[in-house]
Amino acid sequence: MLAHGPSLALDTRRLDNTRREGRAVCSNILYHPLPTHRQPRPMGLASGLFPRLPRSLATALLLALALPGFAAAAPRPHVVILLADDLGWQDLGYLGKEIRTPRIDRLAERGVRLNQYYVTPWSTQTRAALLTGRYPMRYGLQTQSILPSSGYGLPPDEKLLSQTLKEAGYRTAWVGKWQLGHARPEQRPNRRGFDHHYGPLMGQVDPFKRSNALGPDWWRNDKPVKEEGYVTTLLGREAAAVVTRHDAAAPLFLVVSFTAPAAPLAAPPEHLARNAGIRDENRRTYAAMVSALDDAVGAVVDALEKKGMLADTLLLFHTDNGGAVPRKFPSGDGDVERGAADNGPYREGMGGPYEGGSRVPALLHWPAQLEPGIATGLMHVTDVYPTVLAAAGIKLDQRKALDGFDQWKSIRGNALSPRKEVLIALDDLHGVLRMGDWKVVVTAGLPGRVELYDVNRDPGEEDNAADRFPERVAELSRRLNDYAWEMVPSQFLAELAAPRRVAVPMIWGINPLRHGAGADADSRRDPSLTVERADQPSR
Repeated sequence: MLAHGPSLALDTRRLDNTRREGRAVCSNILYHPLPTHRQPRPMGLASGLFPRLPRSLATALLLALALPGFAAAAPRPHVVILLADDLGWQDLGYLGKEIRTPRIDRLAERGVRLNQYYVTPWSTQTRAALLTGRYPMRYGLQTQSILPSSGYGLPPDEKLLSQTLKEAGYRTAWVGKWQLGHARPEQRPNRRGFDHHYGPLMGQVDPFKRSNALGPDWWRNDKPVKEEGYVTTLLGREAAAVVTRHDAAAPLFLVVSFTAPAAPLAAPPEHLARNAGIRDENRRTYAAMVSALDDAVGAVVDALEKKGMLADTLLLFHTDNGGAVPRKFPSGDGDVERGAADNGPYREGMGGPYEGGSRVPALLHWPAQLEPGIATGLMHVTDVYPTVLAAAGIKLDQRKALDGFDQWKSIRGNALSPRKEVLIALDDLHGVLRMGDWKVVVTAGLPGRVELYDVNRDPGEEDNAADRFPERVAELSRRLNDYAWEMVPSQFLAELAAPRRVAVPMIWGINPLRHGAGADADSRRDPSLTVERADQPSR
């Protein structure tokens, strides 16, 4: 296992520049400077806490509170996870110049930006990893995503984060796309630890019709409902209503799983008007969907603030995978004929083995506990499970070993990231592993190939160094093979072998890009669309 890389050590040049600019660096997090204020006159601790009491009485009271019998447990935070769908790296205002997202930008400005945050390349897999804290290959979800025609789902013996938090006294709600099983009631959110569910159970939902290729897909607590409106707006409105109705005395766990800006692409006129300056029609519609997403995020944040809950809410925002890119064969999950997303400096996008599919923008916001800054440590979506429990002071009670790491200390700037490697993807035909700065991409199908990239020096994965560093290839391949021995059979492939009534995509191996089908606006072709080194701490 390697012991170097940006997730393990500070960049000394950045440290020197930071010192000159008067900012403070602690471990693997870079904090923005805090405003200076006039210092108050020093006073004793007891007098400071109880200024209206005589000093002797204040001291006695302070000593009494220090006794074990007077110790009070810290209140548990509300936890809100906002999940975008197929959002490109460069498609947020604070990372790019073309699409304005003021509400998300404000969270990024006041929160901790997670600079090396990885998910999986597929929608179902990321949602499963988020809720289980375990890699999808451990429970048969390692191949693509659950389709509307699928009968399988997330196995019932996996204990989800929602179930653990509910046992700890949380009220729980899932608003938005589920895509973790829908064919049977026991696969759905209300049977998996969520008190409330609203939205689609499957993917590929039309933003205006609230249906997919098999028919209507709009639910409230296991019952189909008919409503009018734009999906993103409806989800934001429902999430805000969940907050408004909630008794703030009890902790809340809310996941808002948006369908935007994933295909099929469609947006309301008012959001299209905001992006009228974008020439490419496909890109303009996509940008309008991002604008609607930003509005919906703002609605949730406004509801938290109005309820007086925002300061005590641990809020996480990220996307389930990178932006969609056109591919030769349809997968049945977010396929696009022409590219509209911009994955910035990273190669390819959703469903692929490269950085554009799995390295995504992410941020944490908790005013009561987190100072604004940038966390540069290596993180993965499986880390959310143990990190949330640590932040809430809840003991991990899980009989199955987690792949996720508790990142709470590293996020707060008190320690380096404990994660040294990330299993990005693994199925029967290919595997992707990052260890330190090095990343290996192994294709087992014919023609087979091995790729090795130093993603710190080569984030665009343009220089395959496999021939120059055979010892690195051997080391990472051995580790990848260790994981492969632990992989259970794929539920997706098992279902392909069974009789079915509807046609499903048969591609699950190598799916090359269809060239010449990208949007006119792409920051890799037009550097003017990129915020200078937006994914790095400012120098």
